Amino acid sequence: MFRLLIAAFAFACSVWAVDTEDLVRKSVPLTSATRLRLNVEFGSVRVMPGTEGRAGVEVYFRGVPPNQGEFDQMLRDFKLDVREQVSDVIVRATFVDGWIPRSPFEFFKPRHPICDNWRCLKYSRWLREVEFRVTVPRQFDADVTTRGNSISVRDLKGEVNARTSGGSIQLEHIEGPVNGRTSGGSIALVGGAGSAVVRTSGGSIRVSQVKGDVDASTSGGSISIERSSGRVIARTSGGRILLREITGSVDASTSGGAVTASLLAQPTGDCRLSTSGGSIHVSAPKDVRVNLEASTSGGSVATDFPVPRAGDRHRRELRAPLNGGGPLLYLHTSGGGIDVRYAGS
Repeated sequence: MFRLLIAAFAFACSVWAVDTEDLVRKSVPLTSATRLRLNVEFGSVRVMPGTEGRAGVEVYFRGVPPNQGEFDQMLRDFKLDVREQVSDVIVRATFVDGWIPRSPFEFFKPRHPICDNWRCLKYSRWLREVEFRVTVPRQFDADVTTRGNSISVRDLKGEVNARTSGGSIQLEHIEGPVNGRTSGGSIALVGGAGSAVVRTSGGSIRVSQVKGDVDASTSGGSISIERSSGRVIARTSGGRILLREITGSVDASTSGGAVTASLLAQPTGDCRLSTSGGSIHVSAPKDVRVNLEASTSGGSVATDFPVPRAGDRHRRELRAPLNGGGPLLYLHTSGGGIDVRYAGS
Protein backbone atom coordinates (compact mmCIF):
# COMPACT_ATOMS: atom_id res chain seq x y z
CA MET A 1 0.00 0.00 0.00
CA PHE A 2 2.81 2.38 0.89
CA ARG A 3 4.50 1.73 -2.46
CA LEU A 4 1.26 2.47 -4.26
CA LEU A 5 0.97 5.81 -2.46
CA ILE A 6 4.55 6.71 -3.41
CA ALA A 7 3.90 5.78 -7.02
CA ALA A 8 0.70 7.81 -7.09
CA PHE A 9 2.49 10.83 -5.61
CA ALA A 10 5.31 10.55 -8.17
CA PHE A 11 2.78 10.30 -11.00
CA ALA A 12 0.92 13.37 -9.73
CA CYS A 13 4.16 15.37 -9.63
CA SER A 14 5.15 14.22 -13.11
CA VAL A 15 1.85 15.53 -14.49
CA TRP A 16 2.96 19.06 -13.69
CA ALA A 17 6.70 18.56 -14.35
CA VAL A 18 6.42 19.95 -17.88
CA ASP A 19 7.41 23.24 -19.44
CA THR A 20 4.71 25.87 -19.15
CA GLU A 21 4.65 29.12 -21.11
CA ASP A 22 2.45 32.20 -20.96
CA LEU A 23 2.75 35.93 -21.55
CA VAL A 24 1.56 39.32 -20.39
CA ARG A 25 0.98 41.88 -23.14
CA LYS A 26 0.45 45.65 -23.17
CA SER A 27 0.69 48.38 -25.81
CA VAL A 28 0.11 52.13 -25.95
CA PRO A 29 -0.46 54.62 -28.80
CA LEU A 30 2.20 57.31 -29.17
CA THR A 31 1.66 61.02 -29.65
CA SER A 32 5.02 62.70 -28.94
CA ALA A 33 7.38 60.03 -27.51
CA THR A 34 10.73 59.47 -29.21
CA ARG A 35 12.61 57.42 -26.57
CA LEU A 36 12.11 54.09 -24.81
CA ARG A 37 13.07 53.94 -21.14
CA LEU A 38 13.00 50.42 -19.73
CA ASN A 39 14.51 49.52 -16.36
CA VAL A 40 13.77 46.06 -14.97
CA GLU A 41 15.31 43.96 -12.20
CA PHE A 42 14.98 40.57 -13.89
CA GLY A 43 14.74 38.91 -17.27
CA SER A 44 16.26 39.40 -20.71
CA VAL A 45 15.21 42.20 -23.06
CA ARG A 46 14.73 42.30 -26.85
CA VAL A 47 13.94 45.58 -28.63
CA MET A 48 12.99 45.76 -32.31
CA PRO A 49 10.98 47.90 -34.72
CA GLY A 50 7.23 47.46 -34.77
CA THR A 51 4.14 49.43 -35.76
CA GLU A 52 4.62 53.15 -36.34
CA GLY A 53 2.84 55.28 -33.76
CA ARG A 54 2.64 52.51 -31.15
CA ALA A 55 4.83 50.86 -28.50
CA GLY A 56 4.20 47.32 -27.36
CA VAL A 57 5.60 45.05 -24.64
CA GLU A 58 5.21 41.29 -24.38
CA VAL A 59 6.65 39.50 -21.33
CA TYR A 60 7.13 35.75 -21.76
CA PHE A 61 7.38 33.39 -18.78
CA ARG A 62 8.68 29.84 -19.10
CA GLY A 63 9.15 27.30 -16.35
CA VAL A 64 8.19 24.03 -14.70
CA PRO A 65 5.82 24.95 -11.86
CA PRO A 66 4.75 22.39 -9.22
CA ASN A 67 1.14 22.96 -10.31
CA GLN A 68 -0.87 25.20 -12.61
CA GLY A 69 -2.21 27.17 -9.66
CA GLU A 70 1.23 28.48 -8.71
CA PHE A 71 1.95 29.49 -12.30
CA ASP A 72 -1.35 31.39 -12.44
CA GLN A 73 -0.56 33.04 -9.10
CA MET A 74 2.79 34.22 -10.44
CA LEU A 75 1.05 35.87 -13.39
CA ARG A 76 -1.34 37.62 -11.00
CA ASP A 77 1.58 38.82 -8.85
CA PHE A 78 3.36 40.24 -11.90
CA LYS A 79 2.55 43.87 -12.73
CA LEU A 80 3.53 45.51 -16.02
CA ASP A 81 3.21 49.26 -16.54
CA VAL A 82 3.67 50.82 -20.00
CA ARG A 83 2.89 54.50 -20.43
CA GLU A 84 3.80 57.54 -22.51
CA GLN A 85 5.24 60.42 -20.51
CA VAL A 86 6.02 63.53 -22.59
CA SER A 87 8.83 62.38 -24.93
CA ASP A 88 9.41 58.98 -23.27
CA VAL A 89 7.77 55.58 -23.22
CA ILE A 90 8.27 54.28 -19.67
CA VAL A 91 8.25 50.52 -19.03
CA ARG A 92 8.26 49.18 -15.47
CA ALA A 93 7.74 45.63 -14.22
CA THR A 94 7.68 44.06 -10.76
CA PHE A 95 6.17 41.35 -8.58
CA VAL A 96 3.82 42.84 -6.01
CA ASP A 97 3.92 39.89 -3.58
CA GLY A 98 7.49 40.04 -2.32
CA TRP A 99 9.45 37.27 -0.64
CA ILE A 100 10.34 38.05 2.98
CA PRO A 101 13.48 36.46 4.49
CA ARG A 102 12.79 34.37 7.57
CA SER A 103 16.24 34.97 9.07
CA PRO A 104 19.16 37.39 8.48
CA PHE A 105 21.21 34.55 6.93
CA GLU A 106 18.78 34.24 4.02
CA PHE A 107 19.81 37.67 2.79
CA PHE A 108 23.12 36.12 1.74
CA LYS A 109 21.70 33.30 -0.39
CA PRO A 110 22.87 33.35 -4.03
CA ARG A 111 20.87 35.44 -6.46
CA HIS A 112 18.96 33.68 -9.20
CA PRO A 113 20.07 34.42 -12.81
CA ILE A 114 16.49 35.29 -13.82
CA CYS A 115 14.99 36.60 -10.59
CA ASP A 116 17.75 38.93 -9.46
CA ASN A 117 15.56 40.63 -6.86
CA TRP A 118 13.85 39.54 -3.65
CA ARG A 119 10.35 39.95 -5.02
CA CYS A 120 10.39 37.02 -7.42
CA LEU A 121 12.75 34.64 -5.60
CA LYS A 122 9.66 32.75 -4.39
CA TYR A 123 9.27 31.52 -8.00
CA SER A 124 12.96 31.03 -8.78
CA ARG A 125 12.97 27.31 -7.95
CA TRP A 126 10.97 26.57 -11.10
CA LEU A 127 10.96 29.74 -13.24
CA ARG A 128 13.44 29.18 -16.07
CA GLU A 129 13.10 32.21 -18.31
CA VAL A 130 11.60 35.70 -18.38
CA GLU A 131 11.88 37.68 -21.60
CA PHE A 132 10.69 41.20 -22.44
CA ARG A 133 9.97 41.71 -26.15
CA VAL A 134 9.52 45.39 -26.92
CA THR A 135 8.47 46.97 -30.20
CA VAL A 136 8.80 50.69 -30.98
CA PRO A 137 8.86 52.79 -34.16
CA ARG A 138 12.07 52.35 -36.14
CA GLN A 139 13.15 55.97 -35.62
CA PHE A 140 13.39 55.79 -31.84
CA ASP A 141 15.99 56.12 -29.08
CA ALA A 142 16.31 53.29 -26.55
CA ASP A 143 17.58 53.38 -22.96
CA VAL A 144 17.47 49.80 -21.64
CA THR A 145 18.63 48.43 -18.27
CA THR A 146 18.23 44.96 -16.80
CA ARG A 147 19.95 43.40 -13.80
CA GLY A 148 19.12 39.84 -14.62
CA ASN A 149 20.07 38.77 -18.13
CA SER A 150 20.93 39.68 -21.72
CA ILE A 151 19.91 42.60 -23.97
CA SER A 152 19.28 42.57 -27.71
CA VAL A 153 18.48 45.69 -29.77
CA ARG A 154 18.25 45.73 -33.56
CA ASP A 155 17.26 47.84 -36.57
CA LEU A 156 16.71 51.16 -34.79
CA LYS A 157 17.49 54.62 -36.11
CA GLY A 158 18.46 56.48 -32.96
CA GLU A 159 20.67 56.50 -29.86
CA VAL A 160 20.93 53.22 -27.94
CA ASN A 161 22.08 52.81 -24.33
CA ALA A 162 22.14 49.22 -23.03
CA ARG A 163 23.23 48.19 -19.53
CA THR A 164 23.10 44.80 -17.79
CA SER A 165 24.77 43.25 -14.76
CA GLY A 166 24.17 39.66 -15.67
CA GLY A 167 24.36 38.88 -19.37
CA SER A 168 25.49 39.64 -22.88
CA ILE A 169 24.60 42.55 -25.18
CA GLN A 170 23.74 42.07 -28.86
CA LEU A 171 23.29 45.18 -31.04
CA GLU A 172 22.52 44.99 -34.75
CA HIS A 173 22.11 47.70 -37.41
CA ILE A 174 21.86 50.75 -35.17
CA GLU A 175 21.88 54.09 -37.01
CA GLY A 176 23.00 56.27 -34.14
CA PRO A 177 25.46 56.42 -31.23
CA VAL A 178 25.73 53.29 -29.09
CA ASN A 179 26.72 52.82 -25.45
CA GLY A 180 26.77 49.23 -24.15
CA ARG A 181 27.96 48.12 -20.71
CA THR A 182 27.83 44.74 -18.96
CA SER A 183 29.54 43.21 -15.95
CA GLY A 184 28.89 39.60 -16.82
CA GLY A 185 28.97 38.79 -20.52
CA SER A 186 30.14 39.48 -24.03
CA ILE A 187 29.20 42.34 -26.37
CA ALA A 188 28.53 42.14 -30.10
CA LEU A 189 27.83 45.14 -32.35
CA VAL A 190 27.15 44.41 -36.01
CA GLY A 191 26.34 47.30 -38.32
CA GLY A 192 26.25 50.88 -37.12
CA ALA A 193 26.24 54.45 -38.38
CA GLY A 194 27.43 56.26 -35.27
CA SER A 195 30.07 56.21 -32.56
CA ALA A 196 30.21 53.21 -30.23
CA VAL A 197 31.40 52.84 -26.64
CA VAL A 198 31.30 49.27 -25.30
CA ARG A 199 32.54 48.04 -21.92
CA THR A 200 32.53 44.62 -20.23
CA SER A 201 34.29 43.15 -17.21
CA GLY A 202 33.62 39.54 -18.02
CA GLY A 203 33.62 38.67 -21.71
CA SER A 204 34.76 39.28 -25.25
CA ILE A 205 33.87 42.14 -27.62
CA ARG A 206 33.10 41.85 -31.32
CA VAL A 207 32.42 44.90 -33.49
CA SER A 208 31.98 44.96 -37.26
CA GLN A 209 30.80 47.34 -39.99
CA VAL A 210 30.66 50.51 -37.93
CA LYS A 211 30.85 53.91 -39.62
CA GLY A 212 32.11 55.85 -36.64
CA ASP A 213 34.59 55.87 -33.78
CA VAL A 214 34.82 52.70 -31.65
CA ASP A 215 35.94 52.63 -28.00
CA ALA A 216 36.03 49.05 -26.67
CA SER A 217 37.43 47.70 -23.42
CA THR A 218 37.22 44.44 -21.44
CA SER A 219 38.99 42.98 -18.44
CA GLY A 220 38.33 39.37 -19.29
CA GLY A 221 38.35 38.53 -22.98
CA SER A 222 39.43 39.22 -26.53
CA ILE A 223 38.49 42.11 -28.82
CA SER A 224 37.70 41.82 -32.52
CA ILE A 225 36.94 44.90 -34.62
CA GLU A 226 36.57 44.82 -38.39
CA ARG A 227 35.55 47.19 -41.15
CA SER A 228 35.56 50.32 -39.01
CA SER A 229 35.98 53.71 -40.66
CA GLY A 230 36.57 55.84 -37.56
CA ARG A 231 39.12 56.01 -34.77
CA VAL A 232 39.53 52.70 -32.92
CA ILE A 233 40.43 52.36 -29.24
CA ALA A 234 40.75 48.80 -27.87
CA ARG A 235 41.82 47.81 -24.35
CA THR A 236 41.89 44.35 -22.75
CA SER A 237 43.73 42.78 -19.83
CA GLY A 238 42.99 39.19 -20.69
CA GLY A 239 43.00 38.38 -24.39
CA ARG A 240 44.10 39.10 -27.92
CA ILE A 241 43.15 42.04 -30.13
CA LEU A 242 42.24 41.52 -33.78
CA LEU A 243 41.66 44.58 -36.00
CA ARG A 244 40.71 44.00 -39.63
CA GLU A 245 40.14 46.41 -42.49
CA ILE A 246 40.60 49.57 -40.44
CA THR A 247 40.60 52.92 -42.25
CA GLY A 248 41.07 55.27 -39.28
CA SER A 249 43.71 55.61 -36.58
CA VAL A 250 44.24 52.89 -33.95
CA ASP A 251 45.09 52.82 -30.24
CA ALA A 252 45.16 49.21 -28.96
CA SER A 253 46.77 47.56 -25.95
CA THR A 254 46.56 44.20 -24.15
CA SER A 255 48.37 42.51 -21.29
CA GLY A 256 47.53 38.98 -22.26
CA GLY A 257 47.70 38.23 -25.98
CA ALA A 258 48.76 39.10 -29.50
CA VAL A 259 47.76 42.21 -31.45
CA THR A 260 46.96 41.93 -35.15
CA ALA A 261 45.93 44.93 -37.25
CA SER A 262 45.30 45.39 -40.97
CA LEU A 263 45.18 49.02 -42.15
CA LEU A 264 43.34 49.59 -45.42
CA ALA A 265 44.28 53.23 -45.96
CA GLN A 266 46.60 56.01 -44.91
CA PRO A 267 46.06 56.59 -41.15
CA THR A 268 44.40 59.90 -40.29
CA GLY A 269 46.36 60.16 -37.04
CA ASP A 270 48.92 58.45 -34.85
CA CYS A 271 48.57 54.68 -34.28
CA ARG A 272 49.72 52.85 -31.13
CA LEU A 273 49.70 49.09 -30.60
CA SER A 274 51.22 47.42 -27.54
CA THR A 275 51.15 44.13 -25.63
CA SER A 276 52.95 42.61 -22.67
CA GLY A 277 52.19 39.01 -23.54
CA GLY A 278 52.36 38.34 -27.27
CA SER A 279 53.44 39.36 -30.74
CA ILE A 280 52.34 42.24 -32.96
CA HIS A 281 51.41 41.84 -36.62
CA VAL A 282 50.60 44.86 -38.78
CA SER A 283 49.79 45.03 -42.48
CA ALA A 284 49.41 48.27 -44.45
CA PRO A 285 49.28 49.45 -48.09
CA LYS A 286 52.64 49.64 -49.84
CA ASP A 287 52.36 53.42 -50.19
CA VAL A 288 51.46 54.12 -46.55
CA ARG A 289 53.36 57.07 -45.09
CA VAL A 290 54.17 56.72 -41.37
CA ASN A 291 57.01 57.17 -38.93
CA LEU A 292 57.63 53.65 -37.60
CA GLU A 293 58.80 53.20 -34.00
CA ALA A 294 58.91 49.47 -33.17
CA SER A 295 60.58 47.79 -30.19
CA THR A 296 60.46 44.39 -28.48
CA SER A 297 62.10 42.76 -25.47
CA GLY A 298 61.23 39.21 -26.44
CA GLY A 299 61.83 38.86 -30.16
CA SER A 300 62.79 40.81 -33.28
CA VAL A 301 61.34 43.44 -35.61
CA ALA A 302 60.80 42.49 -39.26
CA THR A 303 59.35 44.58 -42.08
CA ASP A 304 58.68 44.40 -45.83
CA PHE A 305 59.02 48.16 -46.19
CA PRO A 306 62.25 49.79 -47.32
CA VAL A 307 64.28 51.24 -44.44
CA PRO A 308 67.44 53.39 -44.58
CA ARG A 309 69.85 50.44 -44.06
CA ALA A 310 69.35 46.79 -44.96
CA GLY A 311 70.66 45.73 -41.57
CA ASP A 312 67.78 47.58 -39.92
CA ARG A 313 65.15 45.18 -41.25
CA HIS A 314 65.56 42.58 -38.47
CA ARG A 315 66.43 43.86 -35.02
CA ARG A 316 64.90 44.43 -31.56
CA GLU A 317 64.25 48.09 -32.25
CA LEU A 318 63.48 49.97 -35.45
CA ARG A 319 62.86 53.68 -35.98
CA ALA A 320 62.40 54.70 -39.59
CA PRO A 321 60.18 56.82 -41.86
CA LEU A 322 58.22 54.65 -44.28
CA ASN A 323 57.67 56.21 -47.72
CA GLY A 324 58.87 59.57 -46.46
CA GLY A 325 57.11 59.48 -43.09
CA GLY A 326 53.79 60.70 -41.70
CA PRO A 327 51.75 59.97 -38.58
CA LEU A 328 53.40 57.87 -35.86
CA LEU A 329 53.08 54.07 -35.97
CA TYR A 330 54.18 53.00 -32.49
CA LEU A 331 54.56 49.26 -31.81
CA HIS A 332 55.87 47.73 -28.56
CA THR A 333 55.80 44.27 -27.00
CA SER A 334 57.59 42.64 -24.09
CA GLY A 335 56.73 39.09 -25.05
CA GLY A 336 57.09 38.43 -28.78
CA GLY A 337 58.16 39.61 -32.20
CA ILE A 338 56.90 42.41 -34.45
CA ASP A 339 56.03 42.10 -38.15
CA VAL A 340 55.15 45.03 -40.41
CA ARG A 341 54.05 43.66 -43.77
CA TYR A 342 52.54 44.79 -47.05
CA ALA A 343 48.75 44.41 -47.12
CA GLY A 344 47.81 41.15 -48.81
CA SER A 345 51.20 39.54 -48.33
